[in-house]
This record gives sequence, structure tokens and C-alpha cells, in this order.
Amino acid sequence: MTALVVDDATQIRHLFARILRGAGMQVLEARSGVAALELAHTTPPDVVVTDIEMPGLSGIDLCRIFRDHATLRNSLIVVVSGAGTTQRDEAVAAGCDVVLSKPCSPALLLATIQRLLVRPS
Repeated sequence: MTALVVDDATQIRHLFARILRGAGMQVLEARSGVAALELAHTTPPDVVVTDIEMPGLSGIDLCRIFRDHATLRNSLIVVVSGAGTTQRDEAVAAGCDVVLSKPCSPALLLATIQRLLVRPS
């Protein structure tokens, strides 16, 4: 299981990566949407955990690109953000599977990913 963690805030990115590694996932890290796409084209992730507000390519843009790309469209996308309701609604409309609020507990992040992984197709 490969997870891609995308956040321009280094501490948050490393925290989420450590949580997912602890759950046995292979984790890729990117500090921007552009870097995330480069990694995803090389190693398509099963799960993406992304922030919304990032310089350049936002998490919302990243969701749209993933959903429009044949190889990436089936990746689960979890948005973890402190953004307001409008941006959260935009993330859902762009194709993310769930939006969690920052700060997000490790237990909630893992439980959410596990729930998404066992959902019926």
C-alpha cells in the first residue's frame, strides 16, 4: 500500500508520513501539488493525503487532476485542511473522498483511511 502525503508545511507532512509508515504503508512525500504529480506519475499511490492551500497547484487542483487521469483516478484522496467551508466543499466537488479538519488526530486519519479502503466499489 503506497500513500502520498502532500503538504507545504514540513512538520505536518512529516507527522502524517510517520503515522502512515507506522501503519505499514510505503510513504512518498511532496511539498507541493506539482511535486506530488511528478511522484504519482512514477509511483501511483493507493492513498493521497493532501492539504488544500499550497503554493502553485492547490489540493483542489490536485484532486481534479487525479480524477481526470486514467492511472491515478482510483487513488483514495483524503484532504486534511484548516480551510473554510467553501474550500472544503470545492474539494469534495473536485473528487476527494473525505475532508478532515486540521488539527487531525493520528487515530482519526488512520481510521478514515482504513474505512475508505474497505468500502464497497
